[in-house]
Amino acid sequence: MKTRAWIFWLATIAVLVASASWFCREPIHRWQQRRLLAASQAFFRQGNLRSAYLSARQILQNDPRNATACALLAQIADAARSPEAVLWRQRLVEIEPGQSGALLDLAATAVRLGEPFVAEQALAQVGERDRDTVAFHQIAAACALAAKQPALADDHFQKALQLDPKNETLQLNLATLRVGAAKENTATESRAVLDRLRKNPSLHQAATRALLASARKRKDDETAMQLAADLRQDAGATIEDRLLYLEELQRRDDPKFAADLKSLQAASKQNPGQLYALMTWMNAHGLAAQSIEWSATLPPGSRGQMPVPIAVAEAYTVLGEWTRLREVVAKAEWGELDFVRLAIHARALDEMSSHIRDPDFKLKWERAVIATHGEPHSLAMLARLVGGWGWKTEATQLWWRIASGNSGQRPALKELQRIYTADKNTAELYRVARRALQLEPANPAMKNNAAMLALLLGSDTAEAHRFAGENFRLAPGDPRIASTRAFSLHLQKRTREAVEIMAQLPEAVLRDPSVAACYGVLLAAAGDHEKARPFLEAASQQRQQLFPEEIALVEAALKQP
Repeated sequence: MKTRAWIFWLATIAVLVASASWFCREPIHRWQQRRLLAASQAFFRQGNLRSAYLSARQILQNDPRNATACALLAQIADAARSPEAVLWRQRLVEIEPGQSGALLDLAATAVRLGEPFVAEQALAQVGERDRDTVAFHQIAAACALAAKQPALADDHFQKALQLDPKNETLQLNLATLRVGAAKENTATESRAVLDRLRKNPSLHQAATRALLASARKRKDDETAMQLAADLRQDAGATIEDRLLYLEELQRRDDPKFAADLKSLQAASKQNPGQLYALMTWMNAHGLAAQSIEWSATLPPGSRGQMPVPIAVAEAYTVLGEWTRLREVVAKAEWGELDFVRLAIHARALDEMSSHIRDPDFKLKWERAVIATHGEPHSLAMLARLVGGWGWKTEATQLWWRIASGNSGQRPALKELQRIYTADKNTAELYRVARRALQLEPANPAMKNNAAMLALLLGSDTAEAHRFAGENFRLAPGDPRIASTRAFSLHLQKRTREAVEIMAQLPEAVLRDPSVAACYGVLLAAAGDHEKARPFLEAASQQRQQLFPEEIALVEAALKQP
């Protein structure tokens, strides 16, 4: 009986211990997560980015959807000027879908780090009620500037100012944009605004940078040097401000250049973001060899922390030291940016083999694509990278992967349209137009674009004629739609009707090369060669703006007696 009692009590104790462990496990887990988060935040405040990163990553290993840890990792990467910041911001959007704040943060980070595709995609997802805000218009303006659309940026800045007219930061943004305007009075007025805003301590640096850029553009070297020196001496001077001064010294071949560079190197040794900024500057200013030599003297923790390895790889690329580049990236581990490392490895192999792409190259490239996990933002980053190397085939394949997916299709199609327009590749442009039409089947502009390209190529003509007719019935006054309808009628042997439609278009519209080509071809086909010739000749003189099929039609019409 005693033995049975002991067994009973031992079993009871075991059950109680197990139950206590079970019920305590979750509180202990939460306590550990809070401790790691507090440690990561403390490290971040102290500027110890590596320790902050490791603690935050440990949180995600236990809880992959921890939004606070993701936001902190984005801040850490941003402080280090690492492209990883874009990926962490994107992860945060995935964890908290539809949150305008997270989308705007992603767009702002993407613009700052040179990823306008990602920024445009994020802005497109911002809810309608959050679009007419200062924050949205500011970031949309920055995105427009990155896409080289200054008029659109100006419009967004003006809308932001209408919402908050006394906001001096918005005044600064608009003046910074307009200070480079072609009209001298606009530029002069903008410089006056920037001079006024320099008196505001919080805007002093930004206004001075804008004035410095203006002075450089005007080749006012003395003013540029004064402004650069002013930036460097400011108590809040950033690494970028000091680099602007260093650049002025280098341009003048100033004896102080070497000492200032050495001072900046010493000040940057422990900060990966500053290291990356300085090394990429050196790589771009004829100092890539010195950049590599200096990187070898850095503490191992700094040398291996992102994004410093990217700057080292870039230096070897600038110097064309492909064998050494391959050795550097072959055994490295770049975390969230490992697809970039694999792509760089593939490039080294490509250059070493004189662009004879062997199985080893193909394996590395395939691994780079796989390492994106099919995520649109990673694919876009990779496409932009290899596009910059001149790898047009690989870049377009990546853009098509995005365009054929369920997210980011429209910005990807814009990139493809830009590439194929530059190449005058009408067939591929038609493919882009067809995909765009799948996304917006009721959009008249999409239908018109697809119809005109189809008619030029002689593809899917029955559908193209139908689109042209439907569009014209809905918007007969639209010049592009009218031109497509006229060309459609001409191909259906109804040239006289086609000429009548074109004759209704304003003279300014008829000066457009594509419209002029269409009108000239139709007039010639109708037998009115004398009236056709000026339009045909005008189009021929601007053939760089026409597709090959349009040029062929113009040349054939000009040869008619």
